[in-house]
Amino acid sequence: MKKLLLSFIPVLIIAISIVSCNNQNRDVNKEGVKSEEIKVNSAILDEYGKLMPQCKNILTVEVEGIDINEAIVYIDDDAGDAYMLTEGVGLVPYESGKNISMIVSFEEEGGTKEFEVADKLPAPNVRFFNSLNLEIQDCKFENVAPVIVEIIADKKFAELFPEDATYIFTSFVATQMRGEKMIKDFTVKEGHNSNQIDISPLQENAEVGDVIVISINGIQRIDFEKNAHDVEIPEKMKEMKLTIEK
Repeated sequence: MKKLLLSFIPVLIIAISIVSCNNQNRDVNKEGVKSEEIKVNSAILDEYGKLMPQCKNILTVEVEGIDINEAIVYIDDDAGDAYMLTEGVGLVPYESGKNISMIVSFEEEGGTKEFEVADKLPAPNVRFFNSLNLEIQDCKFENVAPVIVEIIADKKFAELFPEDATYIFTSFVATQMRGEKMIKDFTVKEGHNSNQIDISPLQENAEVGDVIVISINGIQRIDFEKNAHDVEIPEKMKEMKLTIEK
């Protein structure tokens, strides 16, 4: 038993030494290259000047003398995730409004690059369309086909973050009004889980001049990892009125 214990101790010491050495290299190599020598290009930074929180921000990173594909790239202080991708480096800041530091480390070289993170994402938009011919409607429409209310990402945000730009309604109230009188309503308090609301149940017995009032109470964004994030309700979605014209 004593012989076995003695042979185990050197193995343990070697293992601890390896871990310590790796951690030491990771810490040491983040200050050797000046920030301005880390060249970063990104359509996201060109558009917003900042990274978007809880989204996969794609950047191309170049450092003279370092093969970026062989380097360790990570976000310091566990403030986010970094992914090595075929199209570049993907940075995912965890918190909004909090700057992050990207570390690039390779053998005896490495450096730090700091980025600002936006306070919030561009607000999503809503549109209405005829479900039969997909024609976009304005707030006044003929009651000849079911109308769908749909939530969509900001156009530029959707272009730059195709994997992070899915939005869904989770709760809402829709009411058919005739003057001051409520004719019919339906409410989904939670779990709607769709980017669309079909208001046809309120159109079945609608008359010209009726107003359908839609109040959105819950919105979520689905990110590139299929995680759901609660979204602040845009002011324009708190009360939307659709009028049946003829």
